[in-house]
Amino acid sequence: MTIRNSPSTPGRWGDHEFVEVWDSQPTMPLKAEQLDILADVIKDNWRRGARILDLGCGTGKVEERIFGRLPVAKFVCADRSEVMLRFARKRLAAHAQQCRFVCADLNHLDRLDLPERPFRFILLVDVVHELTDPAKRGLLRFCRQNLAPDGLVLLVDRIALDLKHLRGAHVAVLHRLQYLTGTKTGQLSDCFADPRYHDHELPYGLESYLRAFRACGLAPAVLHLHFHKALIAARPQRRSG
Repeated sequence: MTIRNSPSTPGRWGDHEFVEVWDSQPTMPLKAEQLDILADVIKDNWRRGARILDLGCGTGKVEERIFGRLPVAKFVCADRSEVMLRFARKRLAAHAQQCRFVCADLNHLDRLDLPERPFRFILLVDVVHELTDPAKRGLLRFCRQNLAPDGLVLLVDRIALDLKHLRGAHVAVLHRLQYLTGTKTGQLSDCFADPRYHDHELPYGLESYLRAFRACGLAPAVLHLHFHKALIAARPQRRSG
């Protein structure tokens, strides 16, 4: 079942051929490790009746990984691309009764109606870096408003590197990871440490992520950090007194 919420144009993510090629690519090593950790965090903190909201679910690869560890998981899967959602429905067909699919734009979450809320887990996997700073803040506020009191927001995303002051150190780490993984593409491309590269994405630096969580009433912690990929967990801040 898909619920429409007037998403904006998804650009290349609305192109079936592009999505098909993108979906066929293997998950890059840095992201794969962090998604494994994310799945374990959910499994070890699961409670009967819990629900997961995945904002920017793409083609359902994260859900597939979590179902491999937790077959009883229940999801609301949101993405602005109908094409991505079609791929997700096909990938997750064996768990169709445990997934609801919502076509929604993360820039306009005020239009998103979620009768299943609050959620024990809210996932943000490689979506925040595509948003403007105001939209980032709006997304995190939305997460806080729809998160259960004992829930967790789990973010996996790019972080901005400090190439002005620490480029040499970042290049050394990048070269080591390229050697270990045997790849110089995707997340391990030379472009991420090249000051001449025009970054078309809008990643926060690590401290900016943590400040943004706190400003929205969420207490964050870095669970895993590897080069420019971070896994951050955040829970509702407890009121003192």
